[in-house]
Amino acid sequence: MGYYIRDDMSMQGLSTEETLELVGKRFLMSNPPHPYTYRPFNTEGIVRGKDYRYHADLQHLLADAPLGSFSYVWGRYLSVAEGTLRFALISYGPSVVYLNGKQVAKSDIFSERYRSKLIFDIPVQKGMNSLVLRFENTSGGFGGEFGTWVGKLDYYFLMPSAWEEQEGLAFSEPLEKELSSVEEENLLTLSWLPKPYGDNPATFDLAPVFPHAIPGQFFCAITSVVLPKEGTYHFIIKETHGSELCMDGKSCTEFMQGKAGTHLLSLICTREATSGWTFSLAMENSVTGERVKLINPVLKETSSYHWCAAGPFKERAVCCQQAFSPQFEKPFDTINGPDFWHLGGKGRYLRLYNDNPLFGHWNYPLGVTLYGLVEAERMVREHNPAFAEKISRYLTSHVNKTLETYDYGMWDERTLGGATAVHHLMTSLDSLDDCGSFGSAILEIAKDHEVKDVGPVTHVVGTYITKEQRRLADGTFFRKNLMHSFHENTLWADDLYMSIPFLCRYAAFIQDPSLLDDAAWQFLGFASYLYIPEKQVMSHVYDFERNLATGIPWGRGNGWVLFSLSELLSVLDKSHPKYSLMLSLFRNLCEGSLRLQDETGMWHQVLDMSSSYLETSCTAMFTCAFSRGVRAGWYEIDEPYRTACKKAWKAIQRNSLDKEGHVWGVCRGSEFSCSRRYYAQELLPRLDDTHGIGIVMLAGVEYERLLAFERSQHLWTERICTMMKHFSRDI
Repeated sequence: MGYYIRDDMSMQGLSTEETLELVGKRFLMSNPPHPYTYRPFNTEGIVRGKDYRYHADLQHLLADAPLGSFSYVWGRYLSVAEGTLRFALISYGPSVVYLNGKQVAKSDIFSERYRSKLIFDIPVQKGMNSLVLRFENTSGGFGGEFGTWVGKLDYYFLMPSAWEEQEGLAFSEPLEKELSSVEEENLLTLSWLPKPYGDNPATFDLAPVFPHAIPGQFFCAITSVVLPKEGTYHFIIKETHGSELCMDGKSCTEFMQGKAGTHLLSLICTREATSGWTFSLAMENSVTGERVKLINPVLKETSSYHWCAAGPFKERAVCCQQAFSPQFEKPFDTINGPDFWHLGGKGRYLRLYNDNPLFGHWNYPLGVTLYGLVEAERMVREHNPAFAEKISRYLTSHVNKTLETYDYGMWDERTLGGATAVHHLMTSLDSLDDCGSFGSAILEIAKDHEVKDVGPVTHVVGTYITKEQRRLADGTFFRKNLMHSFHENTLWADDLYMSIPFLCRYAAFIQDPSLLDDAAWQFLGFASYLYIPEKQVMSHVYDFERNLATGIPWGRGNGWVLFSLSELLSVLDKSHPKYSLMLSLFRNLCEGSLRLQDETGMWHQVLDMSSSYLETSCTAMFTCAFSRGVRAGWYEIDEPYRTACKKAWKAIQRNSLDKEGHVWGVCRGSEFSCSRRYYAQELLPRLDDTHGIGIVMLAGVEYERLLAFERSQHLWTERICTMMKHFSRDI
């Protein structure tokens, strides 16, 4: 029996192509390319700040609340499964946290006095959960900050159902006494702020939407209708002040012939020097008199926000272009700079969310996953073109979605509070984790796929890594000034993968080989802090706060190092002044890693701790590095690495891959510790973690490349022998 699965359920005995197809198809089927979600958003009230926590300063929001009064804050959390949610609370005064009607935490005098962060896990049920916080108004403070325990963890809360699916939390007007319970029937008796929006579907007031508009500027408002059948429809429109109404880009008359289906209604207008700026619109069937419902073009049909508005524009033609062909994934240029769609009322916007588990996201494990997919696609294209085409379409769609929505994400960060639900890592970029791995994958995929212009986003990543990423005095990357404070003032083996593969590809992309000098230097700098000479492997982290290396040779940390070094050696010219040093380091680390391969063919979570579990992602990374080393001639004696590579791939098939395409035994994303127990007993393996899916596929590809290399060597040897025989006979 394999380590994680029974032999009869494993991929033991399957060809590499069959293995890649099963793993790849499962990933594609589990993460289809669903569109992003649109929700209304109100900039007033309790919203997430740049630290990704919700800020409820009730002394500001309820300035007239008497001391000793209470306010309740109410929101909802949608969970895809039963489990726990790690939650942080920073109390300004006495605070109690409830989930689904039950108390789960409360502040004490110490956390209130020092405004320290309380971190705890709250149990969530599958589906919608009710979160309530009770705050007491004291002279020392009223309210608090809450939500994610760590910067850039992008979970969010939705307001109660009366506010549709708007992000944020409602807060009650002050109460003299506490509620007897926080059940929904009690909560509904309170008066809540901010008030839910409810417009007259036929009337739209542009004045609060654009309070600084001046005469002569152009604006547009759009809505849609679904006509049940073809016929003549009557428009009843009032108070438009000379505005023009259009349906599907064509100017409307009072009576309009319309076909069955969905139609876009656009109103083009200018601000006039009058006190009012409201228009009303109704549409009815000319024969039956039946009214046609106005529906927001992208929100749910039940939404009380029936219109979207844009402006101001300097020219009418630009305004018309936006109104007739509305863009819902990119900001557009206005007189005041980039902007996005406004909704009815003050400070309300249409907002974009990526609610997909993985599709369309940007993060470093996904970068590795997409790298594995593109290499698998290239390998199977000749013999399985249908599967290769599926991968190609998926990769193209995923990359294009991230490129198309990047500008929106940056606009969102600048305008709506700082914490975004699209590209949250790039919009709060402060580490190599945020950008390097996925940036590298984009450049790799762009080599042979029809993707959008990768230049703008790639240059953002390149500029960050080469000019903005914090470095030690000697130029070595390290972690400093991060939103995630636990990582502050540390150096991680992981960061070689978060930087080097990108630098290798970016150097070619902008034709600047000097970037490879920096890449080579990083290995020397990292080794000077992390290398464990007696074991010939790397410690996971160096902590500058304590001036020590943790001393733990974490499996995937070492996998990142060796795999990244193989990426650099693959593009570094042998004449480069640091080539011999890179080659020597590669051989040295390979030698240390080889000694620690388990008899099963895999490597352990802690490389030199045989009681720790067999870990899949590091095994896959060592497989890749060994195959590349053999094929490139980087070893003086390569036979041990040939054998180790083959043994490792067979072990992955037997121990970590089942016939449904699942990948077992992949360590979750880590923090760090000086304790082996943390890595062995707390960083437990997960099923289908993206830290392992892509690199396993890459390992299969590299294994097949090794076999092909050996076959070519064998054929070459046979040819030489045949030639020598003929030569000897002729003599």
